[in-house]
Order: sequence, then C-alpha cells, then structure tokens
Amino acid sequence: MSEHVCFVYSSESVNGTNAGRKSLPEDKGQDVPTDASSSKDKAPEPSLEDARYLEKRDATLAFCRAKSDRTRKLVASPQSPYTANNTAKMIIQNKKLYPGYNPFAPIDKKKLKELADWLKTCPHYRTPLDKKPRTSRTWWYQILRTSLEWLEDCHIDAWINVLRKRCDANPQYFRSERMCFIDHLFAQQWSINYKDFKDSESDQNGLGRRLPGGAWNYYAGTIPSFCQSNKVWGMDIDDVYAPVNYNDTDWIAMWISIPKRHSICSSISPEELDVVKEPFLYMVTYLLVECASLDELRAQYSLEPFTYERLTNIPPVRAGDCGVYSLEYIECHALGIEFSKKDFAKPNGKTMRDKMAVDIFQELPDAHEFENKDNDANMGAYEG
Repeated sequence: MSEHVCFVYSSESVNGTNAGRKSLPEDKGQDVPTDASSSKDKAPEPSLEDARYLEKRDATLAFCRAKSDRTRKLVASPQSPYTANNTAKMIIQNKKLYPGYNPFAPIDKKKLKELADWLKTCPHYRTPLDKKPRTSRTWWYQILRTSLEWLEDCHIDAWINVLRKRCDANPQYFRSERMCFIDHLFAQQWSINYKDFKDSESDQNGLGRRLPGGAWNYYAGTIPSFCQSNKVWGMDIDDVYAPVNYNDTDWIAMWISIPKRHSICSSISPEELDVVKEPFLYMVTYLLVECASLDELRAQYSLEPFTYERLTNIPPVRAGDCGVYSLEYIECHALGIEFSKKDFAKPNGKTMRDKMAVDIFQELPDAHEFENKDNDANMGAYEG
C-alpha cells in the first residue's frame, strides 16, 4: 500500500457568532491600575505569537464553558461494534443497522452514465492524465475511478464531507449521533508540529504545552467548516474518525473512542503503528485534558495515553487502493457494519471507486472544485 495523510487546523476564532472577529477594546474590560513598584515582579509580556495562541485557546474555553451552562445530555455511550482485542469481532446482533442506505449496494447505472456524459463535456476529457490540469474535473474523477491510483487529499476530504453531510441530515443512519468525521488536515498538522509540542514547556501539572494551530477549533467542532457541528469533544462527541496519511505511503483509518480511551487503526504494520500512535493519540489525550474546562470533565481524563490496537480481521489491500479502503472502513465502522471479507475483497476496489465517484457527483457536485481552506488562517495564526 502506498499512501499518506496529514493533520492541519484552522479558523481565527471559535467564539460562536464572533468567529473570526478581532478582539475589540470593549471586549477586554476596563484597565485595572497596578502598582508601578511591582512591575519588576511581573511576568514578561507574551510575544505577539504567544498572545494570538492564548487568545485562540481562551476563545475555545469560553465557548465550551457557555455550552456547559446547560445540562449535558447524559446518554449511555453507544457500544462499539468491536471488542477491544486484535480480532475486533462484531458483537452487535444481526439486525438492520443502516435504515437509510447500504454502502455496498449496487451502483446505479443510470447515475454512472450521467457522470460519464458530464465528464465528456470537459475540454480536457481526452488529455492524458499526466497532462490534465489539476483543476480539471476529468483529472479529479479519473484519479478517483482508476484502480491503484493514490487518492489525493482532495478526494479524501470529499468523501469525509459526504459522511459529514449524511450524518448531519440523517444521524439515525449511524450507530450514534455523538460522532464526528474530521479531514486530512487534522493528522497532517499534528504530525508536522509534534516535535514543537514535545519541546514546549509544560506547567507543574504537565499542561500548558503548545498545541498545533487549530487544535482548539477541532475540539470545539468549529472545523471542519463544512457541515460545521459546533459539538465539543467529550461533551457532545464520543467517537472521532480520522483519515491518517502515513509518510505518503499509506492511508490509514483511525477511530478514537473518548469514553473508552481506546483507538483502532486499520491495516498497518506494528512499526507504522508505533510511529503514528505517539503524536496522534498522545496529543489527542493532551488536548482533551487541556480543554476540559469543566471539573466533571477534567476528572474523567488523565495524561495517560489512550490504548490502541490494529484491525487484523480485514483483507489485505493492494498498493494504491488503501485510500479508498480506509474511507470505507470509516463508513462501515460508523454505521455499525461488520467488515465483510466479501465486500472488501481486492477485486472490489474498482467498484468501490466507481460507487464513491457516483455518490460524490450526486451529493456534492462541486466537490472537484472544493478547496479546503480550514488551515489557511492557522498557517500564519501565530506570526506577526
């Protein structure tokens, strides 16, 4: 398998309707006189970079505290359809778990023809793939529909957006309403910034380290901005699904259960898992503790990293098809559907690609033009 994903974050503010609004003088209250003689004992003024980081963090915590003013919806955490062992066997009884749709239903041939006819109208339809401009819809869909072609970030995010849209419109189709699907930027940013996180200083409680830009926004549900949920991890969200790009050689599906403090990764070698789990699982654990502004939430968390396991009951994937299979793993797990060796057989890769293309064409017709800008604000969020 050859594929990789990354983690990134964005959005200038997470303070509800004030998202993106710069702080105004009236927001800060009146200045309080201080004793000039004690100025030497004051902590040094934070840099502009640190000030903007703290402003983002405080905005998120204020957002979460506002939500805590209402009673948290205390529902029993939905049981994962997998046991916490290496076989990850199905433990939900055989019943119809997806009243809305079957992810492996036959492709609608009429819709497939509509897609094909639409692609023929593209000026670059007959241009060789390696010469097509990346803005061309035929480039976008040819990559997606061609067996063994590595899926780009835009394809991964398009299917994640389909799942977000479906879950937002019909949450009853999924095994819980308390879940979220996050884009490739999340893993990318954390992988890139893990060293800075480790090298930053912590306080006496082990907190205060510098999280990647946008981490607060993911926690508060203000990004991804598509079908924005505004659901807070640990308060409104129990399950987090994320595509992870491993070194541009492998796409991995990851599920994190916040209540169970457990994570499951799709097919990945033990060596790869050791590389992925440290930045991802430790920083997610840290983010939950750092952001747990409520005493009852903070009491549930600790800096002890989540447990983890690899799925070993799924068929091996051919190199190049790992992106498609990882997205299907996420969808099936979220729906509570068992990983069938028949459905995930290697020859089915092309069919999965075509069905994914038809669904995206029908549900997100502008997906080939979509540019994920959720990280743009954070790329320079802490710079002057």
